[in-house]
Amino acid sequence: MNAALNGTVEINGRQVSVEWTKSAARELARRAQPLVVELELYFSCLVKKFVHFHESAPQRDTVAVSDKLAVFFRPVTSTACSFEVADRLGRQPEIELDTLNARKIAPKLVKLDFVRGAWKGNYWL
Repeated sequence: MNAALNGTVEINGRQVSVEWTKSAARELARRAQPLVVELELYFSCLVKKFVHFHESAPQRDTVAVSDKLAVFFRPVTSTACSFEVADRLGRQPEIELDTLNARKIAPKLVKLDFVRGAWKGNYWL
């Protein structure tokens, strides 16, 4: 991904660089409301990173990167580690982590792109 535009926000007291491509910038410019990007760190049987895109603001605080883009970071953990439950639900049941250690974690870099009509993203810790 060649980053065409970027911004810096603060999450959990840490500076987070957010970069997006020219195609993402064009798609953001078309929007009437900001795109909300959820950066989920999922502790379960394995640690996984997910990037979710929301058309409207969730019931939580977000950080504005620009007038058309906002982000939030959400560390969660599973409440179980059962293959049967995961097969039935698509993933393990989860709860949000709100501990002193979880509030110290933040991404360092977020990269966003818009490819073939879909948002793509990744982040690094």
